[in-house]
Amino acid sequence: MPDILDEQIEVYKALLPELVAKHGPVWALVADRKLVGTFGEFSDAARFAETTFGNKTVLIRHTSERPETAPFILVEG
Repeated sequence: MPDILDEQIEVYKALLPELVAKHGPVWALVADRKLVGTFGEFSDAARFAETTFGNKTVLIRHTSERPETAPFILVEG
């Protein structure tokens, strides 16, 4: 059985062509096996994810191959 993060990645990969076509280079937030939203800044996506999903596993990925920064956030709780 795939883990939750693997499932979120698969959803993201399936949506990527449409995301790029509709939104261009953005941060995409995937949770509960669906696209929750797109954001111009990683911090906005992370803040939204934290307040909306708390400790649930979510995926935040940039739609471009090389985002300007690749932030890493460790959430302990």
